[in-house]
Amino acid sequence: MPPKMVWLAAVVRLAITPVFLGALVLWVAPQRSGRDVIAGAGLVLLGAIHVLYWARPWPAPPRRAVAAAAAMVLTNLVLLHVLDLSQPLLWLYPALVVGAGLRPLAAAVGVGLMALAAGVPAEIDSMHLVSMLGPGHAILLAVALAGLGMTAVRQLIAVNADLHATKAELAELAVAAERERLARELHDVLGRTLALIAVKAELAGRLSASGDPSAEAEMRDVQQLARDASREVRDAVTGGRVPSVAAELDAAPVVLRTAGIAASVDEAPGEIDPAHEAMIAWALREAVTNVVRHSGARTCRISLQAADGVTALEVVDDGRGAVGEGAGTGLNGLARRVHALGGAFDAGPSEAGGFRLRVRLGVASPPRAQAVVAR
Repeated sequence: MPPKMVWLAAVVRLAITPVFLGALVLWVAPQRSGRDVIAGAGLVLLGAIHVLYWARPWPAPPRRAVAAAAAMVLTNLVLLHVLDLSQPLLWLYPALVVGAGLRPLAAAVGVGLMALAAGVPAEIDSMHLVSMLGPGHAILLAVALAGLGMTAVRQLIAVNADLHATKAELAELAVAAERERLARELHDVLGRTLALIAVKAELAGRLSASGDPSAEAEMRDVQQLARDASREVRDAVTGGRVPSVAAELDAAPVVLRTAGIAASVDEAPGEIDPAHEAMIAWALREAVTNVVRHSGARTCRISLQAADGVTALEVVDDGRGAVGEGAGTGLNGLARRVHALGGAFDAGPSEAGGFRLRVRLGVASPPRAQAVVAR
């Protein structure tokens, strides 16, 4: 039961108080009879069943409600028709149990029967039907509304529980999505920087071994790259990093040439759709990182075209024509993001024997869960 609804069960439990008071009055009455003592015991039994059921009403199996209601009905029949106790509102208590514990249709039928038992006199003929418009009518309505009200409360609790479960599921999905975003951005951000650090550190080692003074400059570049990586990680964690195509186009030839790969950039004049900016920038960075780390290429050509709302990127190298271990994960993640934007993605060996990556945004493409990456 939702914590905010605990008060309702407490109120329903307290509703049995008049029954216990009635039993006490019967027992302490100066002129009590044996029938009064038995009636008082019946009222206590009715109250005990009520309290036991409402100790934990939600969730409860229907059979528990059926058992409690049946015991209450039997007790009421004895009290009202055997011991002649004139208290038709006693039918209110089994009506509450039926309304709270049974399915809507069964609850409606059960509550209706309880209301009729309370509102209609035991001995009735056609001349007494008008009496239902008097006190009996009010009792009937009270029992019916109370029982059906508990049915509505039960349905409300079920809906509320579903909402809480959905909220918890959405929270878990949000956490998973944030983890995926962070992992993806760390991969995209750090992949190229770490590859460049490794290349420069290796170069600095060779220069230092040969006594070349330019080794010191290379090590300063390594330090600067490490600081840049630290800043990029902070931006990725806070979600504040938005890459630009212009910055990646400027950085790509520098990175490739540092790794000993001749780079050429073919950029056709045109304005890139702002909706494509970040995706094309990430794709260019991923492609250049894979060329540096896995291709073993001597040359790399970058082509970028934008016209009529369509943006196309192609990165081709003359390397070994396959990706190394771990590169496929980045490409598959990139493919999913491109397809999520309705774009086309293709990565694999080129006709000339190297490796080619193509991204095209602004054109419909069939959904594909993964990039087709040759190994």
